[in-house]
Amino acid sequence: MFQKEPTIKNQLSKAGRYLRRFFSLKIIKIFVVLLLIIITIPIIMFFILRPKVQHDINYGVTFSGRYAEEIGLNWKEVYLKTLDDLEAKNIRLVAYWDEIEEEEDIYNFEDIKWQLDEAEKRDLNVILTLGRKVPRYPECFEPVWWKDLSSNYLKEQALYEYVKQTVKELKIYQSIKMWQVENEPFWVFGTCENPDIEKYVVEKEIEIVRKLDKRPILVQDSGEGGVWKPTYDMGDYLGISMYRKIWYDFWHIFFGRFIYFQYPLGHWTYKIKANLVGVPMDKIYITELQGEPWGPGRNDLLSEEEKNKTMSRNDFLSTITYAQKSGFKNLYLWGVEWWYWEKTQNNNPFYWDTAKALFR
Repeated sequence: MFQKEPTIKNQLSKAGRYLRRFFSLKIIKIFVVLLLIIITIPIIMFFILRPKVQHDINYGVTFSGRYAEEIGLNWKEVYLKTLDDLEAKNIRLVAYWDEIEEEEDIYNFEDIKWQLDEAEKRDLNVILTLGRKVPRYPECFEPVWWKDLSSNYLKEQALYEYVKQTVKELKIYQSIKMWQVENEPFWVFGTCENPDIEKYVVEKEIEIVRKLDKRPILVQDSGEGGVWKPTYDMGDYLGISMYRKIWYDFWHIFFGRFIYFQYPLGHWTYKIKANLVGVPMDKIYITELQGEPWGPGRNDLLSEEEKNKTMSRNDFLSTITYAQKSGFKNLYLWGVEWWYWEKTQNNNPFYWDTAKALFR
């Protein structure tokens, strides 16, 4: 006789018995529980730690007279327009060491004091950045004579003396609400002689500032790649960047090729990271919110196509919205000099006018 063909019902019943036996194994139960934990914890964390949009966000800008000159503008004109037309009330200014102490032990604070004088007239809030690694490429701005010193010890002493003299000279300005000591000192980026600065050097700089003035100190870290907590612990506030689209070679891991890249980070990841590493949200400033292109050349030399790859009009609006949703109270945009260049040299007032509406 022929053997009777098993019915679909019998096959399903048999498969069900095998599955029950499989899932009754202790190791499988443990695996399933762990898998559920791995899946649910991020979901739970998201709902518990998700950020809320702050009311009355403090918008500001980072201003570099040096960069304004590089792209062919009159830096004093750009600065005054930033204060009076854009009406920025919060501004991060930069004391460039190689300009202030072009010759050893001879200090010239004329440019930075002019900026502070104008800020003082308007009762603005200033973050004053000093050190050897400060905003704008190539990141490090040491005097030529400093590079020729014969030992690291002598270089460190020269840096400490510069920090001391700068704070002593500028602490009379009430518009300075906070000192920033170095800019991303532990993030290896830029064409510096020594792009990463030893921790004890930054600690000594901070010690010097604290002895001379009681105002709080901010230390900067990378928002996307930094560890945050060790940097925050050195000062009173943590400054971080917030970039979305960049052009970079990522330390030659792509065989030295530069690539366009968008960070795959949701707006909520910054707050979750802050909670996980133990940095209070109200102690974090977004000091570099991307507001200009990052491409293969200086922004005033890029084609419209290249600029739009990292900072189109839609990118500008979406980045502002992204930052607002991230839950931070203090947002300082990066790129005010380029906005003015676009407005006056490229007949494109969009970025300037959009920021003006935001600040008002």
